[in-house]
Amino acid sequence: MKTKEKAIEGRPESSEDICGRFEDIDCSETGQKGPERAFPATEDWHEIFDTITDMITIHDADFTIIHANKAAEKILALPLLDPGSVKCFEYYHGSESPPPGCPSCQCLRTGTTSVFEMFEPHLSMHIEIRAIPRLDDAGRVIGLIHIVRDITNRKLVEEELHIHQNHLEWLVRERTAEITLMNEQLQKEIAGRKRAGAEKEQLIEELQEALANIKKLSGLLPMCAWCKKIRDDQGYWKQVEAYVCEHSDARFTHGICPECAGKLGDEIG
Repeated sequence: MKTKEKAIEGRPESSEDICGRFEDIDCSETGQKGPERAFPATEDWHEIFDTITDMITIHDADFTIIHANKAAEKILALPLLDPGSVKCFEYYHGSESPPPGCPSCQCLRTGTTSVFEMFEPHLSMHIEIRAIPRLDDAGRVIGLIHIVRDITNRKLVEEELHIHQNHLEWLVRERTAEITLMNEQLQKEIAGRKRAGAEKEQLIEELQEALANIKKLSGLLPMCAWCKKIRDDQGYWKQVEAYVCEHSDARFTHGICPECAGKLGDEIG
């Protein structure tokens, strides 16, 4: 099978470059096996394989690690890869059998590439795993290629961002609640001022109406110097009481003052 273009000259190949090459591997039981099929014979694939910082292990269908790069050997503390002796689940998961629901195991069953993230307690790290099936010439799955990247730092950054995001959301909720309360108080104050203004306007109208109904005396009043009657606008002479009652809301009651009472007594006596 034709492999993908080789890396740009002068640029080291990344695990993505290598992954693309691995996905083109036939890995048939006859002829050249393993990663050798992914690289032209003129290239030293072992050197390229070992320069990648991601862990790369190649497994058979029985979960045995048959190839591993330097990063995988170091991080997984792999022993010498004796045929059939090094099981992937022992060194990746620290277990005696494949863990339930393992996506890499599903890759062996389905024959499709699986990419997933998980926290692996055995390695104490967050990892991203790309499991690529290895097929023989007949298209049967004979193993898989495991490319594992340590994403612990990324997860820590994501967690830190998540904490900050939650804090910002809390601040926004608190500030929104404060603004909402202030707005409600302001609306109440505006409504109160409107009511006070309406009451003031009503009071002014009532006062104006009252003033309009008040009868008041002003100007010069023509009064008789002898009988004390007052001449009205029509020329009639009227008693002071009658004139005042007509031109104001005042009313009179009659009594007698002490001086007049004394004079009256003298006249009667």
